[in-house]
Amino acid sequence: MPTKRELNAAKTKFEALEYVLNESKSKNFEDIQVVDICRHIGISKVTFFKYFTRKEDLLLYYRSILTLKIIIQLNEKKKEGMLALNLVVQQFANEYLQRPSLILGVINYFTHSLDYISPMRVKPAERALFFPETKSNEYELISLDELIEQHMLDVVFKKQSTLSANSRQLSEVFLSTLYGALVMCRMRGSEHPALFLFQVLGTVFPNIRG
Repeated sequence: MPTKRELNAAKTKFEALEYVLNESKSKNFEDIQVVDICRHIGISKVTFFKYFTRKEDLLLYYRSILTLKIIIQLNEKKKEGMLALNLVVQQFANEYLQRPSLILGVINYFTHSLDYISPMRVKPAERALFFPETKSNEYELISLDELIEQHMLDVVFKKQSTLSANSRQLSEVFLSTLYGALVMCRMRGSEHPALFLFQVLGTVFPNIRG
């Protein structure tokens, strides 16, 4: 049973990210100010920085929540291998359509990082707020890289890829292509990100299709 302190912390982190998720539908992440987040959820900047050392940490938290959401969907829909990768592409397309600056912000964050960044931990009290209708504590939160590699193992085992590479190499090709395609979506001003992502990923992995 979470303590009162844990519940308050979870509520603060949940409300902060929810505000950013809603605001980023109509504005860029860079234009969302910490002072506005604090004002909206009724906390001080000192409290905010107690949970997020800087505003950009919200991008990492968003990435962890998105990854956990994908993990839950894959388990509930019992999708593995290439079917799982299709779901990942669709989920990223949906996110880009709603809030492109967040997805691109995550990519930009990692291009400026010199070290590997582990996913931010999502505690049980936080999971209960983000996923109230699922038993999310049953699922281990791993990095998106690890998740993709897991399903690439299934792809290799079932010989669903025409590329001569191991699961680690295939996962790197997949993520490199996915992230690059998302950037191209912005550069081209694509109004149909799902179609574009599936076309690009499909040229590398023919079994990926929308």
